Amino acid sequence: MRNPRRFAIARRAASSHNINMFSESNEITKLVCQSAAVLIVVAGITLDLLLALLLQTRRIKPALPSCQVLRQRGYGTSQAQVALAATLLFALPYLFQKPAPVAPKGVSLLFGHLLYALTTLSAIALCMFNLQKTFHNLFLNDACGAGKAFFKGLLYGLAAIPPVMLLSLTVNTLIKMLGYDSASQDVFRWLEKGGMDTGARYFTVFAIVVLAPIIEELLFRGILLPALLKGRNFVFAALLLGAYFATVHFHAPSFIPLLSLSMLFAAGYAATGSIITPIVMHSLFNLSGLVFYAAGM
Repeated sequence: MRNPRRFAIARRAASSHNINMFSESNEITKLVCQSAAVLIVVAGITLDLLLALLLQTRRIKPALPSCQVLRQRGYGTSQAQVALAATLLFALPYLFQKPAPVAPKGVSLLFGHLLYALTTLSAIALCMFNLQKTFHNLFLNDACGAGKAFFKGLLYGLAAIPPVMLLSLTVNTLIKMLGYDSASQDVFRWLEKGGMDTGARYFTVFAIVVLAPIIEELLFRGILLPALLKGRNFVFAALLLGAYFATVHFHAPSFIPLLSLSMLFAAGYAATGSIITPIVMHSLFNLSGLVFYAAGM
């Protein structure tokens, strides 16, 4: 017959062993993320120094060769209104909601992101129909192939990380010095508190790194930027778009970093004329944000 006391002791020992295993697993994960974060920062700073050297020696010139290509894509007021409606459809309800300390259920997360993706695809299809152009004509560039656009997205994205990180750190420091709380965005609190099941957690990471960059870049840089460039210089159009991009994220401490980030994404798009470049930049930045957060940085 099984001894109840011995069984209870064994169960407590097993439970303690599992806790230690999870603790060790978390420590290993944190160490890996810290190492990855250091590599990202070092690579970004190295690229920034290299670009500065090339600019100083005039081996490269600061130029946005595809800016005129974007202006010629035919986007007008009606297409801009469609893109604005798509972004406001999901941004405005968040304005009237209280910050959610607990993550939504997995089904709600999945449905919300899929609905946003479907709305974006509908907006793009409507623009294609109105302008009588293909996706390739509206978002890609024959002068910069997919491979080249992807590679430049990686380079530009890595180069953008250190200055935006420094800007974000400066803003958060100033906010704390003024006596205000610099709270993290909801999604980071959801991931940190562990109130999500495994499937929802993986899907959230996928949405942050893949889905959100594709959706947001198609709407903001893909449609709104070319529409704003009509009759405006690049800096003013990118600044205007950046202010809107930062506003609809509804996170005050991130406003200035998001504004600068949006302008960098716009510059990447104007440099290649391919939407692949800002998508890769956006994805890389979001992935880096997750790595830095997991590393405790």
